[in-house]
Amino acid sequence: MTSKPVGELSRRERLWRFRELAGLALGAYGLDGAQLTLIQYNENVIYRVDLPDGVEMAGKNEHRSSSRVLMRLHAWDKEDYINGEMLWLEALSREASLPVPEPIRTLDGNYTFKAVSDRMPNGRWVTLLSWLDGRQLSKGFKPQHLRSLGEVMAKMHNFSAVWKPPEEFSRPIWDWDAQLGGSHFDVEREILVDSMPKRFQEAFLIVSTQSEKAMERLGTRIDAYGLIHTDLYPENILFKAGKASLIDFEDCGYGHWMWDIAVPLGTWAWDQGWEAMRDVFFEGYDPIHSLPSDQWKLLDLFIATQHATMLLWASAFLQHDPKRADEYILWRDDSGNKLLKFFER
Repeated sequence: MTSKPVGELSRRERLWRFRELAGLALGAYGLDGAQLTLIQYNENVIYRVDLPDGVEMAGKNEHRSSSRVLMRLHAWDKEDYINGEMLWLEALSREASLPVPEPIRTLDGNYTFKAVSDRMPNGRWVTLLSWLDGRQLSKGFKPQHLRSLGEVMAKMHNFSAVWKPPEEFSRPIWDWDAQLGGSHFDVEREILVDSMPKRFQEAFLIVSTQSEKAMERLGTRIDAYGLIHTDLYPENILFKAGKASLIDFEDCGYGHWMWDIAVPLGTWAWDQGWEAMRDVFFEGYDPIHSLPSDQWKLLDLFIATQHATMLLWASAFLQHDPKRADEYILWRDDSGNKLLKFFER
């Protein structure tokens, strides 16, 4: 009897199959008997792995735990793409000494393991990362948190500007085509825009046009562009004793420094106290990785660009996997409403 494709399964059925893959992957790392706890299922499936008694991971420091690690089952079926993320993380951790997860290799010395089962013959690529201690903050950010975030991001950008990746390094380019041009989708951009609620469509098109012109002006010169995280929402930032650590580098790639900055700051943009939060982040960032003033003047536009990008991507995900419509509609409408604030300032 042929198993149903994952897209036709309920959430519970999907998670049952993913759990089987995760259990198989433990053996590739010599961790049979470790305890798996589901943390997140969006596109990727993420587990906390509590190590068996007597087993510890080397490399514990002030940021990392020695008794647990993080396992990710990747949605992307691209080994070179995943290896690129692992290469950069290893460099950020070992060469730049930044507080980021460090890849843990399989017993065979690889960054990745392909877990396959009878019910999921195509399987999923699996990676294991060190566990960073700290907590996420959805609210209650204080100046020390934003200043520390600015410092860590600036150090990451500084390192990116001088790091020479190995020849096999592969990461995406997050230019206008990838963010707002629809180049990553198998549905035409015009169809996705038409599928958005009417109240969002004009705002999307205006910001899209302005953003394209701004990115063309900035180009790819080193003072404006390099290897960036791209996805530093509050849930991807951990704090311990007021110090920031960065997680979830899956979407890292080449883009503008201002895009990377706009993602976390966009969480609070244009609300009460926005200017003070922006300025304290700048105090942490600018002494380490100073950017020309004309780029900082584009911050509001890059924040709007980020919201427009999420609006487009949520619309595409809704077309791709309608069984998860409730999740994607919430994402789409939240992004669209934040985009509208750009025009209400």
